[in-house]
Amino acid sequence: MGLGPNVLALYHQLKILGRFEGLTDVVELGSQGVWCPDPQLLKGLFDAFGKPTPPEHELAPYINSTGTGIASSRHLHEHLGFRYDCIDIDANFGSLTLDLNFDSVPPEHRNRYGLTTNHGTTEHIFNQYNAFKAIHDLTKPGGLMLHGLPFTVHLDHGFFNYQPNLFEALARYNSYRTLGIWVALDWTLSSFVPWQPQLLDFLVMNGKTTHLLLVLQEKMYETEFCIPIQGVYESMIPAASASRYQLVVDGEYYSGHRFTHITNPPVPSLAADTDSPLPVGGGPAANGEMRVQAKDEAAASIHLLNGRTPITEYGGRELAKELGRRIRRRLAI
Repeated sequence: MGLGPNVLALYHQLKILGRFEGLTDVVELGSQGVWCPDPQLLKGLFDAFGKPTPPEHELAPYINSTGTGIASSRHLHEHLGFRYDCIDIDANFGSLTLDLNFDSVPPEHRNRYGLTTNHGTTEHIFNQYNAFKAIHDLTKPGGLMLHGLPFTVHLDHGFFNYQPNLFEALARYNSYRTLGIWVALDWTLSSFVPWQPQLLDFLVMNGKTTHLLLVLQEKMYETEFCIPIQGVYESMIPAASASRYQLVVDGEYYSGHRFTHITNPPVPSLAADTDSPLPVGGGPAANGEMRVQAKDEAAASIHLLNGRTPITEYGGRELAKELGRRIRRRLAI
């Protein structure tokens, strides 16, 4: 897919809004190309970054409307002032050679980059867990993760299309800060609009539709990647299965087993202190590892109202924030 007009326009706006301030290192999933049918969009991007527009013979490969990136993304990012790396299964554009279906991020590249981009790469990778874990591992705390991915139709473009609730779940379980979710109406256009579910009533869909989902998130903490559960199924997960999951709240790990008790607690038989903090695990569970919980775990998760909003009334993201507030209050932080 590469970097097309909508991504270039988003770069322009993010630079104007100050989101790229202090950002020096970028890594891309995939050795990407850049294409743009509008020379003025490219020139405006270089102006926004305070960089001179490359000479015409260097700019010419960018200018096309075919959707095929001939110009290298390395050339673009380095001329915008970034230090650039990319990851791919080949060595195209000087990429770090990794197969994201199997390979982990090397230690020297972990928590290193201020911007990690996924401009149409993960939809071609079968191992989605490893791909999104790589994005997490590459990004340093405070760094940004930018996705430009197929949303609707894109018939036979890749293995997968993506939904907004995936990124909401990733944010909830990993304490990411979601800075924006947008929909680009076509990958040949430079326009995009903030995501709202009602947009689906107005989007035209047919065999040629190429709606894109653009997502910008910030990684807040240097923690291991946590696999999310889709929000609508959190309350249905059996305790034994939920024990395999972790989520991050204020940089600390919490068992998914306890999380399900809080979101869908058993009928209380004992009174418990409403401010009792939840014990923190020593680290993330390995993929597939079971964590044995104490026998009193269910009782520790029971909360009486005492004039407060019951914790069962909180949604996923609000729940994480409320847990953090209660923990800080309990510890008098």
